[in-house]
Formats: sequence, C-alpha cells, structure tokens
Amino acid sequence: MRAIGYVRISKADKDKTGEQQRLSLRQQEEVIRAACSAKGWELVAIKEDFALSGNDDTRPGFAEVAAAIDAKEADVVVVRHVDRLYRNAWRLLRLVESRTDGGDGWRIHSVEQSFDTDEPEGWFAFAQFALFGDFERRMTKKRTKNALARLRKEGVHTGRRSLIPPEVEDRIYRLYTDEGMSGEAIARLLTKEGVRRPTPGKGVKGVTADNPQVSRTWTGEHVLAAVRRVETRRRKEAAA
Repeated sequence: MRAIGYVRISKADKDKTGEQQRLSLRQQEEVIRAACSAKGWELVAIKEDFALSGNDDTRPGFAEVAAAIDAKEADVVVVRHVDRLYRNAWRLLRLVESRTDGGDGWRIHSVEQSFDTDEPEGWFAFAQFALFGDFERRMTKKRTKNALARLRKEGVHTGRRSLIPPEVEDRIYRLYTDEGMSGEAIARLLTKEGVRRPTPGKGVKGVTADNPQVSRTWTGEHVLAAVRRVETRRRKEAAA
C-alpha cells in the first residue's frame, strides 16, 4: 500500500520564530511516519501547507496530494486528524465519495481518530468527525459575529483602521449631529463634491495603507461608520 501524508497549520504565530511555528508540522509528520511504518505501508511523500486555512482550495501542498491520488501514485492519504484536510463537512465528505458518484474517490486514514474510510465503519466515523468539526467552525463564527456586534453597539470600531482623514470625519460628524443631516444625505453630498474616500481595498493586490485605493463614492453606511469612529475617538480623548 502506497501512502501520501498531509500536514498543515492554519496561521503563523507572530510571537514565535519560524522554527517554533513548524514544530506542529514536524509532530504531525512523526505521527504519520510511525503509523505508516506500523501498517507496513510505503510512504511515498509528505506534503505540507504552512499558515494556510483549511478552507483554502488553492493550497499548494493539498493540490500536490490531490495530483498524486489522481495519478495513482498513492493509494491512501494519511493525516493526523481530518481537520487538517478541511473544516467544511460537505467538502470532506466529497473527498471520500466515489468518483462514480461525483466525489474525489480518496481513501483517508486518520491516525489520531483511528479510522480508515475504506471500511463502512470508518466512513461513518469520518462523517461524524466531519460534521462535528463543521459545527464547531460554525459556532465559532457565530460567537465572533455576536461579539463584534456587541462591540459595535458600544461604539467600538471593530474593522480595519480607517484611512479617511480625521478632518473629513469631523466634518461628517458635524453635518450629522449639528445640522441633522441623514447618513444618506451626507453620502450624496460627499459623492457630489468628489470627496476622496481612501480604503485598504480588501483582497486587492498591491493595495496597502501606504498605497490605498481611492473612491469618491460614499454610502450611508460609510457615513455612519465615520460618525461612530468620531464618537469613540472623542470618548477616549475625554477619558484621557
């Protein structure tokens, strides 16, 4: 039996050195090597992804594992734990579904969870872990969303640092509080005047705080966010 191992860690810890960060990868590799040796399987390779999310379909190490399975260079994928592959239940289940049924046709052996999807009992255990991992992911997302909503309600800015100049935000605040203009009305005024709205440009290559995207289109949400930031800033200044 030819096996290919896969190891992954999600995000690099900025407080640790690169060597310390890779300790988890080495530990996963040791577990995989020991398992293959115990079963008498030929370990053809171990592929890794460093500081990448389990929901990233472009992971190079993962792509190499898929290519090896497709080319029939390996018969089974060995991992320490199935969440190294994906944390999405539907995607995990598709990995082990037969090709005739639209899946990827992988055979997966999880060392820590002690199952092999080649057997019906192993497939069932795999499905349970996949669903539990996905449930845990969704609950974490829900808790984070609720916590951020609570902070925003308290006037705490939870997004990226605003690149809008303070003088522009102060003007927005005056128009909103002193002149009683609505957020939408202020947005129309700023857009008409061509007031610049610098933004980090989420997901745009080469766009940074030092080299921001610039838009001249405003919405009521942009205006209200600026109002909240000014309120927060003034509370901090008053408390200082």
